[in-house]
Amino acid sequence: MGAVFRPKDLARGNRKVIYNAIKDLTPDTKDNVIKLLDSWKGKESEEKLKEILGQDKAKQLLSDIESKRKNNIE
Repeated sequence: MGAVFRPKDLARGNRKVIYNAIKDLTPDTKDNVIKLLDSWKGKESEEKLKEILGQDKAKQLLSDIESKRKNNIE
């Protein structure tokens, strides 16, 4: 992964990406993921996200957010 996000980067304009990525999860898991993303603390939060979602789903979510962020910059 290697992407570094600040909490405000994750929350700003990425809600749709986040909700699409977690739409098939239980309500408690969704809440946990959203809280984690809102209080992002770099590598520590990335590891916690992997625990909650699993390696592949976490990687995909962060990749989607990074892709959206890059598209908004360009």
